[in-house]
Formats: sequence, structure tokens, C-alpha cells
Amino acid sequence: MQTCAICGNSENPLVHNFKGRQNQPLLEILEERIPNWNRTADAVCTACLDGIHQELLSDLLNVQNYSYGGIQVLPTPIRLNANPKYTGRGVTICLIDSGFYPHPDLVTPKNRIKKIIDITNPNRSKDYFEQPHNTSWHGTMTSVVCAGNGHLSNGLYKGIASDAELVLLKVSNDKGSIPGPMIAKALQWVCEHHAEYDIRIVNLSVADDYDISFHESEVAKAIKILTEKGIIVVAAVGNDPNAAIIPPANAPEVIAVGGLNDQNSIEPLQQILYHSSYGWTIDGLLKPELIAPAIWLAAPILPKTDTFQEADDLFERFYQAFGREKDQILQEIRNKKFISEYYLHADGTSFAAPIVCSVIAQMLEANPKLTVGRIRENILTTAQPLPYEDRKRQGYGVIQPAKAVAKASHETHYQWIKISPVIDYESKNISFYFHYHNAHTIFLSGDFINWSIDDLPMQQVEEGVWELTIPLLEQGHYQYKFVIDGWIWKSDPMNFYRMPDGYNGFNSRFFV
Repeated sequence: MQTCAICGNSENPLVHNFKGRQNQPLLEILEERIPNWNRTADAVCTACLDGIHQELLSDLLNVQNYSYGGIQVLPTPIRLNANPKYTGRGVTICLIDSGFYPHPDLVTPKNRIKKIIDITNPNRSKDYFEQPHNTSWHGTMTSVVCAGNGHLSNGLYKGIASDAELVLLKVSNDKGSIPGPMIAKALQWVCEHHAEYDIRIVNLSVADDYDISFHESEVAKAIKILTEKGIIVVAAVGNDPNAAIIPPANAPEVIAVGGLNDQNSIEPLQQILYHSSYGWTIDGLLKPELIAPAIWLAAPILPKTDTFQEADDLFERFYQAFGREKDQILQEIRNKKFISEYYLHADGTSFAAPIVCSVIAQMLEANPKLTVGRIRENILTTAQPLPYEDRKRQGYGVIQPAKAVAKASHETHYQWIKISPVIDYESKNISFYFHYHNAHTIFLSGDFINWSIDDLPMQQVEEGVWELTIPLLEQGHYQYKFVIDGWIWKSDPMNFYRMPDGYNGFNSRFFV
């Protein structure tokens, strides 16, 4: 049995066949540490590779010293400070997209694709997906950004959920268009088969055709059913700040994801907003809920395509060239956004959404009992807003994987699922619910009591669970917040409706 050339362990997956031009800094370290290193025969386990990649972090941050020759791009887990202990193991993510190809980062050394199907033509065989199609590009890229293990980069460009399993549903027709009814049909497929494949998360980096109310949208109706079945749905909000928020991103239950431009850095002061869609839906919901990196993301070049061959040829020429010719080839590589012969850098909220899904997979690995409500609450309340940017464009802020996973791992309230507030017209009262630990007092405040902070005390019915019922108010629109220990003001993460509070934050709102 072959073992790791560094630690001698055989339990972790082993990586073979290292290529010098693909990852020269890594190979230099391996050759220093392993006597008589044979890059084609010897193997290194993924745990040792992860450790070496961490050692290379200082070089990664100084990107001029770290290059395949193309554009230098930092790995997503490093940029978001994701906890490497959790990789989505045991969690299944369903991606609904234009099309897919079983990329090596998803199927080697273990095939993690549980099911791949063309919803537009379910009778298509596995051989169809083994060939590249124009419609395969987008879904292949989103799935690898979400859950790729970095096989073609020796583990460097892995997704945050690099051990998650996948169900891939193709929804584009042969002309490349994605009709709204086909998205709804794919969601219905998930409703019927989620238990069979243990699907916990659905990613939608696609959009419907029309700006319609979620009450009328078949896509939104299917999302509501999925949520009731315990499946969290995440959707890209779009890339046009002037565009309407359309299904699926306009559905109340969806975590709609906008874009962050971290400028390929881990320095928080470098973070700015990406040009993603935002604003009010036709139903008065404010989207997105949060933001994630949407530019400078390492994504796969679709194998067996002309672009794949072009990248390979360019890098082959680059490593053989000298002087001005080498500089000219390098410029061509960069103009085409190539990172290596296997990857390019991509942008769009289509990639921000699967990053959020990968963090949710970490949360579910850490705590499989999490409900949809707890997932939503944890991921929103741990997000970090950009302090000098419009909150309407970023929602609760930048996703924080390490904080979200830490909070999820300690969660104990599984059955407590309350969409707040609950208006009971028969009993003529309104009940508010809030989940918050380590508070001495929590008061309800709102415009219906002139924002007083000590008139409506909430009761802690169990550790971290606070409730308050008040008499039914007169017909109208109202805003409220929770006041913790007399000075911390929080909006209600379990209320789908919110609006700017005038202080670059949000008030929650309800209607009587």
C-alpha cells in the first residue's frame, strides 16, 4: 500500500503525478523535504498538502512572487478565512444550472456526483455529459467553485466544500436558453427525490424570464415547498445594479446573494462592492440578504474544448520562451484571464451563491441537526457589513464562514422554528420571537411605541429563546427592533421584510 512521502500515512487521500509548470512553488518545497523525490511516482496526502499550502500563504498574499505565469488568484477558502476542518463531508448540494461536465475536481479520486440529469431531456445517457457542450460551461464552473477538490491544481484551488457530494440538474435547452418553467420543473424534481439523495442545499445560479410576484411564480412556489421540507435554497441576485430582482432571488425563503469584490486580497480594507443587483422586489422585499466574493474566482476551463487546448498551448509556449516573446505570451495569457492551463478567473454572483452554499455545507457537517431557520439565522447574524457601503446593496454583509460554522456547531435549538412576528387575528395579538444568547435583558422597540427601549420587556422562556406577545395593533405598517442590554439594537433575522433604518442598518417590519 502506498503511503504519503512526507508523513507516511495511508489514511488520507493521496495525490500523484505532480506537474512542475502547474505548481512550481509547491514542488520546490516537496523536493527540499523528500529525499530522491519522484514527482511522477511518489504521492503526498491531502493533509500534508494543505499544510504546505498554508506555509505558502505569505507568498500567496504577495502575488508577484506566486505565479503560474498567468493571473495570480488567491484560493477562496484562504480569502474568506474558512475553517479547514470542515469540508462539507456527508452533505449533498444540488446545483441547478445551464449544464454540467463531470470535471476531475469533482470525480477524482472519488466520484462525488450522486446524480447528473438533463431536466429538459431526462433520457440522455451519461455519455452525453462526458462530452463538452456550450451549455456545460456555466454549471461546471459553479459546481467546481462550490465543491471542487482542486485535483488539477494539487489541492490549491479547492472549494470550501471540497468533500461535499453533488446532484447536478441541467435546465438549459440546446439553444442555451433557460425557461422559467424548466427551473420550476427542476425544483419539483428535487421535491420528489430529495430524500433519495439526501439533498440539504439547493443552489440556483439561474434566473426566470419575468419580474413577477412570488405569489404568482411557479419557481417561488416550488422554493417554498422545498423550504418546508427542510431544504435551504440559495440564489444569485444578478449582476446589474439597475435590473429588477426576479425569481428565484425574489422569493422570501431564498437567501439571495450579492457580490463582494475583495480585490483578490485578504485585507478587509480592500473590500468593496461588486456591481450586483439589489433593491426592492415587486412584493416589497429587500434583496440581497448577504454578499460573497463575486470576482477573481478560480474556475475550471471546460475540458476537451478549444479554450482548454488553447490554454495548454499558451502555457507550453510560455515555459519554453525567452525575453520579449515570453512577455508577449504572458500578456496574451492574462488577457484571456487564464490562471493555469486548467483554470481561469471568473466573476459574477453566479459564483458568489455557490460559495454561500459551500459554507452552509460546512455548517451542516458541523451540526447535521440544523434546521432551515437556524441556518438562515446563523449565516445572516454572523455576516459582517462593509462599514462605508450602502447596506441596501449588501444586506447583512460579507459572509463569515468561520464564525457561521462556530455558531452552528454550538446550536442546540432545532425544533424552535418561528418566523417572526406571528399575527393571530382570532386571538387579537402579535407574538415576537428572538434567538439570542448571553443577554441579561431584551426589549422590543418600534415605531408603535415611539421607539421606547424599556416599555416592552421580552421573556426568556429557555436559554437563548425570547418571546413577547402584545395586543393586536390597528391596521397599518410597522417597524421594530430588539434592544439587547439597553444599547445593542438588532433587526429580526427571522423576518423576511426589512427596510433601511436611516443609520445604515435595518428595521424589521410587519403589516396588520
